[in-house]
Amino acid sequence: MPNSTAYKLSEACHEQGCPVCRLEQQGVERYLDNHFYENVNSPGWRERLRASLGFCHEHAWLGVNQRLGDALGYAIIYHDMVNTVLNKLNDDDRPVQASRAWSSLLGQIPEQVRMMVEKMLYAFTPRKRCPVCEHRDEMTRAVLSVLAEELKTPEMTEALQASEGLCLPHLRLALEHIKDRAACEKLLTIQRTKLEGLRAELAEFIRKNDYQAIQEGFGKEGNAWLRAVGLLTGSRKKT
Repeated sequence: MPNSTAYKLSEACHEQGCPVCRLEQQGVERYLDNHFYENVNSPGWRERLRASLGFCHEHAWLGVNQRLGDALGYAIIYHDMVNTVLNKLNDDDRPVQASRAWSSLLGQIPEQVRMMVEKMLYAFTPRKRCPVCEHRDEMTRAVLSVLAEELKTPEMTEALQASEGLCLPHLRLALEHIKDRAACEKLLTIQRTKLEGLRAELAEFIRKNDYQAIQEGFGKEGNAWLRAVGLLTGSRKKT
């Protein structure tokens, strides 16, 4: 397994939760940490952030809560973002092009305040997606492409069998990357086995919550409900 991504994916299979979710989270944290450390004052990076008005809700607070950027870095970036919004609000010479969605909204607003609302919508609406979201999606596609190729190897097969399985969102994306029928059947067989095992554990958890069995105590099935949430929706993200 010479590919470094393949190695990381194999290692993630021995951790809790969806291995792709784990690599995704690690990549996002590394991306934020690197940019706060190296690019806070980079003109190109700042211009990109102006287009998205900073980060999305999830990634802005991830950086704050995980201390991936310091207070000064956030102050510098968001001073620039606030300044960008105010400059747009104060730019009387720049024509505002309303989108189709905006046009429908503006048609319901009294004419005397329409121009003001148009300018506010222009100032407050990002022109691009959060750059961290874009990086995450690119990274996920790369990881799933490696997974699709490595499924042909016994090493990756064994790693996936040892894992808790892919979450369903990443399973759907993985199936889009797999061109080999045998690899596709292998992944689906592994996933079905994980789902069947989880179903049995959930049933046992429910049974043991009955007053007649509560004294038995809980084993591995004690957190089956959490693993089921993760498997169906994606592993819980840090915030």
